[in-house]
Amino acid sequence: MAALEALDLAALPWRDLVGVPERALETLIPCRDLRIDYLPGAGLAIARLVAVTTVLRRRALIADLLGGARTRTEDANDALAALGDQARADPTLLGLIEHGHPGDELAARFPRFAAALGAFITEFGRRETVSPLLVSPPTLAESRTRCSRWSVRPPWTSPGRGAPVTFGGGVGLAAGAPTAACLRGLRRRFEGFVAAAQAGVAFREDTHFYFTAALPVLRRSLLEIGRRLTAVGLLNDPAEVFHLRWAEVAALPGPAAIPAARLGVLRDAVVRRAALRSELEGVPLFDASRYFPAPPGAMPSWWAPRGAGTVTGVARIVLGADDFGRLGAGEVLVCPYTNPSWTPLFQRAAAVVVDSGSTASHAAIVAREYGLPAVMGTGRGTSVIADGQRVRVDGTHGTVVSAEGMDGHGA
Repeated sequence: MAALEALDLAALPWRDLVGVPERALETLIPCRDLRIDYLPGAGLAIARLVAVTTVLRRRALIADLLGGARTRTEDANDALAALGDQARADPTLLGLIEHGHPGDELAARFPRFAAALGAFITEFGRRETVSPLLVSPPTLAESRTRCSRWSVRPPWTSPGRGAPVTFGGGVGLAAGAPTAACLRGLRRRFEGFVAAAQAGVAFREDTHFYFTAALPVLRRSLLEIGRRLTAVGLLNDPAEVFHLRWAEVAALPGPAAIPAARLGVLRDAVVRRAALRSELEGVPLFDASRYFPAPPGAMPSWWAPRGAGTVTGVARIVLGADDFGRLGAGEVLVCPYTNPSWTPLFQRAAAVVVDSGSTASHAAIVAREYGLPAVMGTGRGTSVIADGQRVRVDGTHGTVVSAEGMDGHGA
């Protein structure tokens, strides 16, 4: 990917330029094959641990047991936190970042911070802001200003956040040596189940990280194609290239050689598809409540626990990247989904409530690492919880209830 990103796309001949997206997609093949081979086993390891903890009536521990595996997402969090520490140490630098001064000014006045930010973008900026399957939205690398602003926002720390999970008491061995040996064997087996489940979670997260590596060069090459098609009048704007099908683009002999009749047909198709997509804008891809219904007989506030603990705070509805700046420190993040580019929000949130997701979802993984109460699979949390409403999130039992009138901000 680094070799592809180093190409001077504007200088490439048309056929070479059209070959870049295909070359980028080829880099996904090893990661795709790994996921096909190993994700089923990872899912089985997680399901096995859930089943065992359920039988032992200790399912409330599942969120803590699945935490602890080092992931590339955690690496990104640590790198962003280091950027924040560096920026907050200099009030002038902090002011420039918070007021959105251009990157060239930062580079000229604070080269050390600019270099660190550049290293962060190079290492972690290939991630998506919406979905790893969509190339039309910008990537994290295109959000340099947003990254620098995220970094300087101090994290919110709850009482007890980050406390290690402990298992107290020990097992009495008065029943004799054979029983003690059996119990030790069961303990080793259970520890193996935990290790396998943690490895499964890390595998899912890290292969996601590498799967998105093609996104920046895909976008840049497609937008360069769009720029050239705009120059001959097929498009009004390079971004309209996303209204074309790849087969249509790959079949073109080159912008200057497109017959007038073909140019008109493709232009009409772009206008028609743009109008249809505008009509569908704002319509959800799927109704989360149909995939994550409330358990039979449960109260509307009962959903799926994915991170232990209880917190009371102000709910903040965040529907996408444009809303990231609205989340205040110590507020409850309520969102339809998350992906790795949302991770910096977890440093500020007191708890997380998500319409979709499960034990191994990105939001559940990151919430566990930050020690946040989390409730996944609400199906309709973003629609039934009001922005600014005080709510009480119980990640142990999977409940979110109104806390209007309650005193205190955490528990």
